[in-house]
This record gives sequence, structure tokens and C-alpha cells, in this order.
Amino acid sequence: MSNGCDAAPGVRAAVTALPEQLLSPPYELRTEMNWIDFSGTANPLGTPPSFIRAMEAALAAGELNYSPDREAHTLRSALARQHGMPVESFLVGSTVGDMVRAVAQTYQPCTVGVAVPGPVEYALAAGNAGHRVVEITSPAGFVMPDPASAARHGVLFDAAVLANPGYPTSRLLPLPTLLAYLDACTWVVVDERSIELTLGGESVAPLVKEHRNLVVVRSFCEPYAMPGIPISYCVAHPDTIAQIARFYDSSGVPMFAEVLGELALAEAEHLERTREFLDSEIPWMQCMLSLVPGIDIFPAEANYVMCAFDHGPDLNLGVESTEELAARLQLAGFLIRKLQGTPGLSNGKYFCVAVRTREDNEKLIAALREIIVGC
Repeated sequence: MSNGCDAAPGVRAAVTALPEQLLSPPYELRTEMNWIDFSGTANPLGTPPSFIRAMEAALAAGELNYSPDREAHTLRSALARQHGMPVESFLVGSTVGDMVRAVAQTYQPCTVGVAVPGPVEYALAAGNAGHRVVEITSPAGFVMPDPASAARHGVLFDAAVLANPGYPTSRLLPLPTLLAYLDACTWVVVDERSIELTLGGESVAPLVKEHRNLVVVRSFCEPYAMPGIPISYCVAHPDTIAQIARFYDSSGVPMFAEVLGELALAEAEHLERTREFLDSEIPWMQCMLSLVPGIDIFPAEANYVMCAFDHGPDLNLGVESTEELAARLQLAGFLIRKLQGTPGLSNGKYFCVAVRTREDNEKLIAALREIIVGC
């Protein structure tokens, strides 16, 4: 991390170093590429056709001529019916980072613990809102420690940003652990952008009815495979949402938030099919990755598997590092997510692989074996 000595006068030092940026080529090149992307975490079954039809119809009808409804009335009403909560329990925005920042800027500066390994946007959102950021480091198994365990290791904080499931660890947040954070912290944000894409994971959103210091952040991007149209929202007690809304201008609400509002209720079957698929595909992917020499996997409870590549002195392998492995895979037509630079992962051996369709997954496994062991 930079100490700010080389920054321009008056410019703040960054909260933390940025991790590797996902490859995003220019629009005119994308349609010509045949890479299979294992670097993202979106639904492997894709975007519901009804969503695509609705967005096409909205564009044809000239919806781009109008400013989006900043209050997102249609979507909030649909979310209220879906969750069985008042409309006032929801605040709509764009990205998950935008929502975390909206919460962080509501509260007086304090010490905020952020779960690591985890996305850099947690620290950026809290740090840019004026909070002091400390890292809550998971032990070797990457299970989130409770506040008492963190305190025993000298990590003290007044608020926390957690994830359910964590990225890239792919571990669900145990309910007793969350309750311990709610008892210990002034406010707690839980990122649930991928909760629908897990092995039996359940949302903690119902807890907001009894815990006014809990804010759950959800997103359309991962469950409905639409990262190019970020739509996210906060779920919290109505009093908490009213407090957050005082400091949030809602200017980032996308036009499609209104277009897709009612459809969010109608696509429960799409998510159910996804869950059924992932119930067998996540364990299969873990097993097949673990059988490739040099690759160690970490237990996964979501649609992505964190791995480590270890060449080892006794192994005669075709590549010697994660960097080389990722480069060879890209030449072969596959993209994986290197985790070098991710907060909490200082070693460059880690990478993350998403779960896609069985056909794509089999192609990746075959490519890994060809590159690493030549068969």
C-alpha cells in the first residue's frame, strides 16, 4: 500500500491497494472473442429470458428519454411483497459498493472491521466515509471469527462489514457469528449479493425486523447474471433506511430497476433451477479441481471455488506459478480470477474459479490437466 509520499499535494493516500482488475475489453472486441469466463460469479444458467425481453421492450418504447425514478417505487413494492416487509425497509441503488458506502457515510466516524479475504470495495467504502478500517482476518479455514476471537488477536472495532457468502472464500456466514457481531457493534453490513447461488444458504434479511443495527445488501447482478446493469438494494428496519436515505441522493438508481421490478417476483423458478443445478455442480467442481496435481482447493459453499497453486519441489509440472497458469489458460481460451492484491491474501498463489455449466466446467478441467501435467 502506498504511504502517500508520492501523491500530489493535498491528495489522500488510498485505503488499500487495488486487486487485479478483471479483464474488460472494448465493446467492439467482445463479440469476436471465444474465451470462456470463469472469473466472474454470475448465475451459470444466465439471465432470465423475460428480463431480456423486458429490457428490449423498454428501450424500444423510449424509456431512455426519461430520468429513472430515484425512489424506485415499482421495485421496492415488489421487494416488499417478496420479503414480507414494509416498502420503507428497502433502499435501491446501483452497485454493492454504492450501497455499502451509503450505509458507511450515515454513521459518525469510528473503527470499522472488514472481513478479509474480501473485496477491496468494503475498505474503500468505509475509509472514504471517514472511518478507520481494520481487517478481520479469517483463520486457515477461512471461517469468519466472532468479535471475541478477533479481540483476542488485538483486532477491535465498533462496526463491521461482513459477507454471506464471503468472496473469494466461498463460505457462508454462521448465524451465531452474525448475532455476536450484532451484539458487539453499533452497525453491521452484510453483503449477500450471491446468497441465491449457494449450497442451502439462507438470507439473514429477516433479522432486520429485530436488529436496527443490521443492514443487508442484495443485488440482481449475480443471481440474474447481469453485471453490466448493476441494481442493488439495502434491506433494513424502516427507521434505519430512513436514516441512511438522509445522506443518500439515489442518483445511481438505474432505469432498468423499474423495468425489472415486477419480474423479480415472477422468476423464482429460474433461481430454483439454479439452486438444484448448483447442489450437484459445486461439489463436482471442487472434486475435479482437487484431482489436478498442484491445485489445492478450499471448501466452497457458493458458485465459486478458491484455489491455490503450489508447484512444490517434488512435482514435475508444466507451469511454476499461478501467474503462469492464468496466462496459459488465457491463451487456451479460459479466464480465471487471480487473487494477488486481494486484501487478506498476500501470497500470489491463490486464484478463484467460478462454477459454470457442466460442459464449460469439463472444458476447463481438461485444459488445466493439459497445461499442468500434459494429459
